Amino acid sequence: MLNFVLGNEIASYVRRHRGLVVCALILTAISTLFVVIPAYLLQPFIDEGMKSGSDPVSWKVPWIAFDSGSWLSWHRTERVLVENISPIRLLIILMTVAFVSVLCKSITIYLSGLSAAAFSNRAVRSMRTDLFRKFVSLPLGFYHKKKSGELIARATADLTVMQSSISNVLIGIIEHPLTIAIFLIYLFVMNFKLTLLIFIVGPLIIGMMRLFGRKVKKHATRIQDATADVTSAYQETILCLKVVYGFFRGDYEVKEFRGLADELYRRVMRWNRWDLGIGPIMDVTGFLVLPVLLIVGKVYFHHTLGELVSMIYAFSRVYTPLRKLARVNNRLKTLQGATERVFEIMNTTPDILDHPNAGILPNHKKFIEFKGVNFGYSPEDPVLKDISFRVKAGEMVAFVGSTGAGKSTLLDLIPRFYDVTRGSITIDGFDIREVTLESLRRQIGIVNQNTILFHDTITNNIRYGDPEKSTEEILAAAKVANANDFIMAQPKGYETLIGDQGTMLSGGQRQRLSIARAILVNPSILMLDEAASALDAESERLVQAAIEKLQGGPTILIVAHRLSTIMKADHIHVLEQGRIVESGNLQDLLSLNGRFRQLYDMQYGNGEDD
Repeated sequence: MLNFVLGNEIASYVRRHRGLVVCALILTAISTLFVVIPAYLLQPFIDEGMKSGSDPVSWKVPWIAFDSGSWLSWHRTERVLVENISPIRLLIILMTVAFVSVLCKSITIYLSGLSAAAFSNRAVRSMRTDLFRKFVSLPLGFYHKKKSGELIARATADLTVMQSSISNVLIGIIEHPLTIAIFLIYLFVMNFKLTLLIFIVGPLIIGMMRLFGRKVKKHATRIQDATADVTSAYQETILCLKVVYGFFRGDYEVKEFRGLADELYRRVMRWNRWDLGIGPIMDVTGFLVLPVLLIVGKVYFHHTLGELVSMIYAFSRVYTPLRKLARVNNRLKTLQGATERVFEIMNTTPDILDHPNAGILPNHKKFIEFKGVNFGYSPEDPVLKDISFRVKAGEMVAFVGSTGAGKSTLLDLIPRFYDVTRGSITIDGFDIREVTLESLRRQIGIVNQNTILFHDTITNNIRYGDPEKSTEEILAAAKVANANDFIMAQPKGYETLIGDQGTMLSGGQRQRLSIARAILVNPSILMLDEAASALDAESERLVQAAIEKLQGGPTILIVAHRLSTIMKADHIHVLEQGRIVESGNLQDLLSLNGRFRQLYDMQYGNGEDD
């Protein structure tokens, strides 16, 4: 049933809490049974309890009796529950029964609601965790094709829709049909011919529910798409706030955002037209049935006032859950739209996975080798072409060249942020695609040009790669990275909060923290991608000194535009248009008078740094 109602994806999460689901559904069913009791109380309350005088009265309820010899032949009768009592006493009994039924109904509804909230929120909690796990397992290439704001919207707005809808839909699918069935049985027992008239409008109501449901689902999906655009605008503007301020484009951004907000408003209103429209239409349809019920019941079947009132009450109790069921259908369509968006990500298969027979990469001690490596973010646009070289363990090797030559991309291939499209990369003879990602990446420390830090203390940022490291080890890593002095100058030293992305620190300070973080994991391979390109001379000197301290330990791979950071490199490769065009040490490359010499002369001229 869960698969049929909620779909396979959500059902697999809800089923983990089947005890709570069963509890909620049973309590819902029990509470529904108490709803029919007032219908049995109205007729005796009006026809018997309201009589004047002290003549004895009875409490009779409609019943059915089967004719002897056949289960298909039956007739309506009455069963006496209480007889020969005064009207006042009957009223007291009826009110007592009504109070007990309302009390029991309230308790079961409360407990049912708690159970439903529990299984719904637990299911969404698991989905939210699995979605986050999926986010951190998908390759970087996936994020190049998606807006981060859209992904955030799916992880927040869509999951919020699911959180509010799962229990409402599942409980509603049980509660409302059961309520309808119970009161229809009561109406059939009271007068099955009159009840059949109600079904005249049945096909019309079902048709409207299907039409409105389809429209609600379509517009709900469009709302989620528009919400993702709004979320993306928020996120992008906040990240680029300095640029917005610098170019005085605040009014422009507000104008663009207003357009997105207006589009979201229009889509929400279209959804509301269909979501709210089903109610009034069903109200009109239901009102047309009431005069028929009253006139036919009185003229042709000679029902008493109490019987007519109880039947009208029962009919209203059929109509009300039917109307709610139409809204549940709309909620189900909205839920389906959100589910499709969330599970589009959940069902994405990562391109970068461990090989089924992947082994553990031993600690790097020999060499790293590229053999005929080709790579492109898309097949028609190659970035690296026929790259081959070998790096001995403990060497410092640098990659230089024009912007867009493929230097940073080359480094990204080593930890398998992307996989080569042709050729191979081996570490100590092991193809990196045939070892586990964990054993590979645990040996690599990375320092990027755009330093990525967390809104946390300096200590927690440095030991992010290994939370078990001691204070002494953190201090030692900071000293090697020339970061200890400025850290101790902070208000709370190593326990200072550094703000979102480390905004409370300078660029050089952030970069040295990043180096300390990479050093702390004791990497066999250290990759520095433009580690000093955006720094002032003093910060560059300190970063360069930190790199020199590490030389002779881990294998160091450096991408650099500033040649001052690679003067002591053991080997330098020059890349242009995705190919290695020159290789050698500093003096060899200068003597070639080729591309490296051009880069060198542009920075140093006649031997002086310009």
